[in-house]
Amino acid sequence: MDELKQAYELLGLTEGAAKEDVEKRYFLLIRRDRSNKQREASEQTSEPGISLEDINRAYKLILDHEEKKTMEQFNQAAYGKYKGMAGSAQKFDHFFSYYKFHVLGAIAVILIIIFGTKAYIDHRHEQAELAKLPPIDVSVSFFGDFYSQDGSYPIGDLKPLESKFLSSFPDWKRVSAFFTYVPTDIKSEQDSALLQKSMIDLMMNKADVYILDKVNFEKLAKEGSLLPLDGSNASKLGPGFKPELGLKSATQDDPTEHVYGVDISASPLLKGLPVVGKEYIAGIRINADKPDNGFKFIAKYLE
Repeated sequence: MDELKQAYELLGLTEGAAKEDVEKRYFLLIRRDRSNKQREASEQTSEPGISLEDINRAYKLILDHEEKKTMEQFNQAAYGKYKGMAGSAQKFDHFFSYYKFHVLGAIAVILIIIFGTKAYIDHRHEQAELAKLPPIDVSVSFFGDFYSQDGSYPIGDLKPLESKFLSSFPDWKRVSAFFTYVPTDIKSEQDSALLQKSMIDLMMNKADVYILDKVNFEKLAKEGSLLPLDGSNASKLGPGFKPELGLKSATQDDPTEHVYGVDISASPLLKGLPVVGKEYIAGIRINADKPDNGFKFIAKYLE
């Protein structure tokens, strides 16, 4: 502490002087020293016997002391509550502050590994369970402004819907169903998100048969996503098909109109389904995996 007291005295200040006063005094002495040198009288300063080196050393000593005192006050305020464990708490805090990005990165990697492993195991389990099931006879997708019976969407559990479909076809072992709600009008960000999701579902869920509302039928038909149902294919729809039930459209590549959809809204089989809609237009995907069973499905709903 004697060294610190001498440093204050060298600068012409009392011990414990304010930092602002230390700064002012230091720069004053620096200017005086520079002025003396410019007058080629470097040996004679306003403070006899004080060199620039001594001034800098004293100034640095005072600043280091002030910084140390400030840190001690901060540590006391931050870690004083830990009492005997204050040192350990401070070391841990400094360690985490310095390595926090490394620690957080390591935690993120561990979580990714855990969830990735779980997802892989779940996927393998799901694939194993699917392998036990019989092959799909036909896949059907409700795509459009459809709701569940309680007025909500989407339908969480599709098994009742699949069971209802399967009950109409005793010879089939398995029917796969998809349900995608597509808002008719875009009035909110949620509607925009649902519309984007419907486009993803359309690409991912490769159904054999689509049951659509009129708006989405026209869209898919114009895009060339549906199989023509007239001509030689008309006979596959069975005796229940009437020309007035067919919905025509032209595609982007062919201006000639063809029947791409069949209105099955009057089918009594729809009444037992857990799906509600204003229109039910059935069509077959242009590259369906089971197109023949797709025709059988529509023919059944036309009976």
